[in-house]
Amino acid sequence: MARTPKVVEDRREQIIDAAMRVFAEKGFTRATNKDIAHEAGITPGLIYYYFESKEALLNAIIETRSPIRLMTTFSQHMLTMPPQLFMRYVIQQVLDIVESENFVGLIRVILPEVMHGDNPEMSSIFGSTILRIIGFLGNFLETKMQNGELRQANVPVTTQIILGSVMAFVLRRQIIRDPVALSFSHEQIANSVVETVLEGLLPR
Repeated sequence: MARTPKVVEDRREQIIDAAMRVFAEKGFTRATNKDIAHEAGITPGLIYYYFESKEALLNAIIETRSPIRLMTTFSQHMLTMPPQLFMRYVIQQVLDIVESENFVGLIRVILPEVMHGDNPEMSSIFGSTILRIIGFLGNFLETKMQNGELRQANVPVTTQIILGSVMAFVLRRQIIRDPVALSFSHEQIANSVVETVLEGLLPR
C-alpha cells in the first residue's frame, strides 16, 4: 500500500513520540533504534525510512516538541505586539511546553548527558538550539529598540539574562524540585521576568 502524506506524517509523529519516551527512560546515549521501534510498535528498519539516525530523531523532537516550534508559528501581527505583552506570552508558552510531562522526563535524563559531554553530537544539537533561541529573541529586542519601544541596551547581554532567568526557574523546579520555585505559576514567573528585566528597558 502506498504511503499517503497523512500516513507518512502520522507514522513520523508516532516515532517521534516513542523516541521521546525512550530517551526519557534510558537517556539518549543508551537508547537504541530497536528500543524506539519496540515502543512505537514497528520494525526497527522502518525507522530509517523516516529518520537517518538517532541524532536526526533528537533533532525532530527539538523541532516539533520543544520551544523551537514557537518561533515558526508567530504571525507578523504577534511580533508587532508591545514587547511586555509579547514576552509574557512567549515565556508562558515556553514554560507550558518545557514543563509538560514528556519534556520534563527528557530534560531530567538527557541534561546530565549534555553536561558531561559524553556525546559531542548531542551536545552540539542542544548548543545550536540555544543559539537559535538567542538569535530569535535578540532580533525581537533589537527591532523593538530600533523603533523606540525599548531603550537602547546591550542586546546579547539582555537576551542572556531573559533566557537565563527562565532556564533557572525550570532547573530549580524540575531538577532541584525547589518548593519555593514550584509554588509560582507560569503566569507569575512570566510577569516577574518581564517586570524585573524587560520593563527596565522601557523608554525613560
